Amino acid sequence: MNLTTFKYDYTKVRKAASHMLLYHEYPFMHMEHVLFDKFMKTVSPYRQKISRTTAETDSLATYNLQKKRLVTTLKFVNRISITTDLWKSGQKIHYMVVTGHFIDDDWKLQKRVLKICYVPPPHSRVVIADAFYKCITGWGIENKVASITMDNASYNDLTLKNLQGTFKLLKKKLLFDGKLFHVRFCALILNLMVQDGLSVIGGVIEWVREAVKYLVASESRLIQFSEIAKQLQLPSKRLILDCLT
Repeated sequence: MNLTTFKYDYTKVRKAASHMLLYHEYPFMHMEHVLFDKFMKTVSPYRQKISRTTAETDSLATYNLQKKRLVTTLKFVNRISITTDLWKSGQKIHYMVVTGHFIDDDWKLQKRVLKICYVPPPHSRVVIADAFYKCITGWGIENKVASITMDNASYNDLTLKNLQGTFKLLKKKLLFDGKLFHVRFCALILNLMVQDGLSVIGGVIEWVREAVKYLVASESRLIQFSEIAKQLQLPSKRLILDCLT
């Protein structure tokens, strides 16, 4: 066997830990969990603890480094398409997510989350447009936006008109003079079409949905349902509540 000298590199371990926390969205407190610490000690007797404060600092440093790399990458991108939407957290706080889509030098489609930001009420077209514009100017891509895809809410139509006016006022370049600036959310349009078609058997769907709700609400009901299925020699399948969207 070839023996080599092992050197515990605390800096590399901290860097790897920050990547783990960010990728899996673990809380910083994860680094101080008792069993995680025991696991790391088993892996290496040279294990040095990483506090949640250190984990937070390292994660921010990793984020800033990756952001600088993305800024450099975006400098060489000619056009970028944006998708954005508002969503509400469990605490009833509204956030905006802005995602960029672009083709890299190898002709591969890339997707990057550019920002997740808090949007204070009222959620008027001016407030939403302002939050969005601050995001793209922060990345220096205001002259590279090819299109923006949002859902079909009426306030989004007004938001896009407001944004388009801002771009023209500041003499920012728009592809085909802005004719392709606003892209409709195709998935939502398809959903509306399907829902309209399913309305013909809406009553039947509602009966099935309520039956499934009734069964999954009790373990004893599910057991009884499973036994009946076996008696009738039916294939065993898990009952799933559908999602309207």
